[in-house]
Amino acid sequence: MEWVELKIFSKDESLPAIDNILREIGTDGLIQEEIVETIESEDNLLIKSYLPVNDSFESKLVKLKSRIGQLTEYGLDVGSGKVELETIPEEEWSTSWKQYFKPERITKRIVVKPTWEDYQPQSGEEIIDLNPGMAFGIGSHATTTMCIEAIEDYYSQCQNMLDIGTGTGILSIVANLLQIKNILAIDIDEVAIKVAKDNLKLNGIEDKVVVKQGDLVNTVEEKYDLVVANILPHIIKELIPDILKVLHEDSIFVLSGIIDEKEAEIKDKLKELGLKIKEIKYQEEWVTIIGERRE
Repeated sequence: MEWVELKIFSKDESLPAIDNILREIGTDGLIQEEIVETIESEDNLLIKSYLPVNDSFESKLVKLKSRIGQLTEYGLDVGSGKVELETIPEEEWSTSWKQYFKPERITKRIVVKPTWEDYQPQSGEEIIDLNPGMAFGIGSHATTTMCIEAIEDYYSQCQNMLDIGTGTGILSIVANLLQIKNILAIDIDEVAIKVAKDNLKLNGIEDKVVVKQGDLVNTVEEKYDLVVANILPHIIKELIPDILKVLHEDSIFVLSGIIDEKEAEIKDKLKELGLKIKEIKYQEEWVTIIGERRE
């Protein structure tokens, strides 16, 4: 079977949304590369992902282009939004995508590595094995890094954690490494659920984290000490009232995936619902808000 490499030229702020679209059409994720913005080019981001050439390829490609074009309705700047294709012969496919993934130090304590790479841990390091599949990132994106930092900062006061939009499952794996005992990971996407379960198994903790497919309203019944959501900013804004319902007094919440220009909207919504902001992390153009519920 042949595979096609999708090259999407866009803007930084559209990355989470395009990531979501790629998952909807059946890819396992993306690779991002910065490109130099020039007067001739309105783009500063190159996104790569992969699709098999099969009966559904053309319809998926049409959906991809259409959905990228619709992102401007959410106020996102997608730049040119141009999509280019490059066919990868079957004999090259089995190894070509692996070149993009190497061990990554995410924080002082956490190192994430793809399963095929060797890494000798240093004193005090915790190693997470991930299988990125065709094109799944291994946790080095700014939004994920800041979430992991927040979990490290606040885990000592938490007995349980809710991971909303778990994706690869990396945040739940980190929480388990830090001895948080009761962890629920949820995602509405079937592919993400499979990937998360596979990665939990790779790390020998498939029995330590409960993984469920579904949304926050219909899947979660308990209240949690720590609630983490690394998802699109407009979805975060919509979910804040429901997140409030799974927080008890003194619970910590971590909201990530927020582009800097959406920060004020999220802060206003938190204030409207009486939630207290404890800390805000910034990395590149991304924002992570850490807060708590106070009665």
